[in-house]
Amino acid sequence: MLARRARAVAFVAGGLALVAWLAPTPAAMLPVPAMALAGCAMLRPVARRPGLLPASIAALVGLFLLVREVLPALGWLPPIGLGGSIGLSYVMFRLVQLLVDAAEGEASAEAPLLSLLAWLLFPPSFLAGPIGRAQDFLEDLAAPAAWPSRDAWLRHGAGIVGGLFGVVVLAAGPWWVFRQGLAAPGAVGLAAAALGFAAWLWISFAGYSRLAVSLAALMGVRLPENFDRPWAAETMLAVWSRWHISLSDWFRLYVFNPLLKMLLATTGATKQAHWLGAIAYVVTFLLMGLWHGIGWRFALYGLLLGVAAGVNKAAQTLLARRLGKQGYAALKRRRDYALASSVGAVGTFVMALMFLWLPAEAVSLAILPAALIVAAVLATVLPAGRVVADRAALRIEAHRGQLAAMQLVVLVAALALGLSPPPLLYQFF
Repeated sequence: MLARRARAVAFVAGGLALVAWLAPTPAAMLPVPAMALAGCAMLRPVARRPGLLPASIAALVGLFLLVREVLPALGWLPPIGLGGSIGLSYVMFRLVQLLVDAAEGEASAEAPLLSLLAWLLFPPSFLAGPIGRAQDFLEDLAAPAAWPSRDAWLRHGAGIVGGLFGVVVLAAGPWWVFRQGLAAPGAVGLAAAALGFAAWLWISFAGYSRLAVSLAALMGVRLPENFDRPWAAETMLAVWSRWHISLSDWFRLYVFNPLLKMLLATTGATKQAHWLGAIAYVVTFLLMGLWHGIGWRFALYGLLLGVAAGVNKAAQTLLARRLGKQGYAALKRRRDYALASSVGAVGTFVMALMFLWLPAEAVSLAILPAALIVAAVLATVLPAGRVVADRAALRIEAHRGQLAAMQLVVLVAALALGLSPPPLLYQFF
């Protein structure tokens, strides 16, 4: 019991310290513990009276919008914006998940407050935001604490070094391309910026995810994998099953599935479920976009992804009906179809990301030829990239220790020579 409490205290203190370090002002960090305490206070009432769940979720979302948008606009809090409210949206997601699970009897409402706060503020989770369930974390926290074995230090230490190497060294190149593309005029500059930003985002997120999982493992906590080569996806939906996996799962379980169920129950149009599913995807991704911020650019970001996902799902259903199961399977095996699907899926995501960084005054018709350039580059790079990545994965696994040593040497040398690490992902998310 003492060990569990000591670990919980350390996790809470570490999470708050990380939030304070990354927040622009002391006041900007206060909403995180405030929301955590408010959500934990709702847990037992919701577990006893599930009918309180909608009002509780509305209160959490309202508090999030109040702190993120309203109070800064009134001048009562410093402008928070993207990145400033470090961990706030993450804590909100976890609390909604906890309250839903408690209302459905899947999460215990009797967990100690300190343990719940440790789950909400677990430091490695802030690095990449895997949204794991409280039940799994509390189980790990209650397990007897043991010092990591030598094999664990070597395995997870290699993960930590590899994550840092990706975030600092590998991501620096795409970030430079992004900055150069912003300064260049016309469609070519926009295309370079779009590709550079997407590559920086994915490399950085892969590094943060590896850091989070490895650090948590050394602390005796299992975190879900959150990244699995989204550039290898062949459909828009597959991109989201590989990119920020836990966030995608969260929106599917707590937004998309209930929304589709409601649409089916309201309309009774079970034979048109694919069209209703397309509508549910549009709404789900629109909400995901607005979660990043309130404004037209975030709405367009989510709307473009939602329309692409909805069209993707409807097309899959219609093609399967028209061609039959075997015919559709044969179509998917064709290289030209697979390449076109992959370029369309990854290219749509790359272009949608533009709404998060492109200044409003820079929006022009140059986006259309830029999209064609992006598609042409992806059609060339994606097939070769997959082959290289698959072969590299086998070598990395076979020579993990030697690779980690090389990465550490290059990382230290790069920093010593003055390499400036790219910005944190929270600047945009």
